[in-house]
Amino acid sequence: MKYLFFFISLIAILGFSATSDNEELSLESANAFYNQLELKKSREILSAMLKNELIDNVTKCEVLKKLAFQDWKYYNEYNSAINRLMLADSIGFNKTDIWKILSRIERESRNFQRSLTAAEKSETFSKLESEKTASRLEYAQTVYDFSLYNLSNNIPIDTILISKTSDLLIEILESHVGSPIPSKLLLGISLLQNNGRNVIYAWKSYFQISDINNPYPYLAVSAKNLNEVCDKWHGKKLPIEKQEKLIIALSNSRFYEYADDFVLFCGDDEFNQIVLDFISYAKYLKVIKNKTNEYYREIAIGKENKREYKSWLEEERKKLWKNLSFTANKNYNKSDFLVETQKYFGAKGFTGSTGNYKGFVLCLGHIVNQEKATVEQYGYKPELTFTQIDMMTSNGYSSWFWEDKAIGGWATSCEIIQVREAYLNGPFKAWESINDSLERKKTENLISEFMNKPHADNNIYSQSEGLAEKLGYDALNDLYSKLFSEGLRGNELKLAFLSSFKNYDIEASIFAHEGRHFIDKKYFPIKFIMWSSDKKEYHAKLSELVFAPEPRLGLANMVNGIGESSGHELANKKIVETAVNWIKNNKAMIDGYSDSKSEFSQIYLLTTEQIKECFKNADPLFLGQFN
Repeated sequence: MKYLFFFISLIAILGFSATSDNEELSLESANAFYNQLELKKSREILSAMLKNELIDNVTKCEVLKKLAFQDWKYYNEYNSAINRLMLADSIGFNKTDIWKILSRIERESRNFQRSLTAAEKSETFSKLESEKTASRLEYAQTVYDFSLYNLSNNIPIDTILISKTSDLLIEILESHVGSPIPSKLLLGISLLQNNGRNVIYAWKSYFQISDINNPYPYLAVSAKNLNEVCDKWHGKKLPIEKQEKLIIALSNSRFYEYADDFVLFCGDDEFNQIVLDFISYAKYLKVIKNKTNEYYREIAIGKENKREYKSWLEEERKKLWKNLSFTANKNYNKSDFLVETQKYFGAKGFTGSTGNYKGFVLCLGHIVNQEKATVEQYGYKPELTFTQIDMMTSNGYSSWFWEDKAIGGWATSCEIIQVREAYLNGPFKAWESINDSLERKKTENLISEFMNKPHADNNIYSQSEGLAEKLGYDALNDLYSKLFSEGLRGNELKLAFLSSFKNYDIEASIFAHEGRHFIDKKYFPIKFIMWSSDKKEYHAKLSELVFAPEPRLGLANMVNGIGESSGHELANKKIVETAVNWIKNNKAMIDGYSDSKSEFSQIYLLTTEQIKECFKNADPLFLGQFN
């Protein structure tokens, strides 16, 4: 399939716009503003960079790719996005990403054949194993979406294409078992194949369970019912009573989307009331997700109507209330709605602001695990409920905006909630960053560029990306070396690395960070109410760095998330200021320190012990200043 240029003016293609004189025109600066949710500023810098006749072709391709993505995701400008990507393709760098984005745009535009062609082309240009996998997953997502589109329009699905995609996903999972995206896609594809064994395999992989007969307790009933239906199911349509059992098992393990899609695939509607309630809820979630994502898009371009969205959300809740058998005859109120949907569907979340966005957002996921836990910091040792939620209908504006970063959880007065999906991809990305030779080289080149610059001043926006890469890379290399020195090799080494990274992440962001919010709320409730958002986040980040097994990973994220527009960004800025001041006062203790470079650019020289010492002694909780 050949792509046609929509010939438009050069100005429209390059999207020139004014930018202030004091803003550095670089990818680093554009990325820094993007990481602060400052779409307009990021876009102005990228557009101004294209106006520079001296821009090199590698950078030009990257700028065009970023602008094209923004054209589509935030502005729904199909023609402009396609034109930019085809111009980048003609220059000839980073083709695998260019064609992967083309595939996504065509898929979301329902041009499915074009999407499949673009995904295949993306794979042919792949150099890294991670790039190849990403291209294949884009292809698989298109096949699934194409199949649902056909089912919705009474068009037979392509069983050969489905079978090919199933084989492709199984091949990916052979080396990426437990990876969430291929696991979920295989589950959906397997339902469209009437392939019960693969449904079980995909379900186990997604929840990282080795034995279907021994899941964690919260999912035990779902696992048992799923196994009973699927173990011997292959090739034939299930009878209605087994369809019902499967839909209930999928719903109780929170795969509501696939439960509803399976109903569409089967074409039956004579279900019992329990199943009908699950289907009503699944359809409600799809409506909520689509409208909420559009609301977030409007936020990004400054055209949101918060009052209208809140009113719409309340009306959709009332509609669901009337459609459910156990609430239809009751009077609606919001608090009862939240109680009932948690009781019957595992719904868990909130509306309001988040640490990195002060506006109105929706966070809505579903409970997949719950247990008692204890957090201990500086002698405070509260018991609490630890709840994992997953299958997020929405995880707030920032998660939608960035896509590769997500809200990891929050704390209430008696509970810590972890967003499970925020922790699933990180371990695999970390492994690839140091074990894929080309991926490693890319990172090392970034670090080398950072290390070779003079960095005489404290320009955090030009230095933050390279510094963050250095901190994270050093931490991951040390973890790998530690496990290797213990004699681990091959898959044993990989599994140990993935497990260690996941534990690092959960200990830092949930038990240290969210645990600190819990402690502050429980023991200092009046002060907590009076504290600003950035002060609350600063306290939590202090604990995250002190009590994390590997603080350099968290510090890397904070260094790369400095800004002025949210509590998280302001707290990150204060964390960096704390580190810089500690370095100024302890230069003689820092191995390799140079007076010719800024303190900020040398944060990576701090040992893990020095990081913990620095932030422990800056913490008012440790210093007893709250009493």
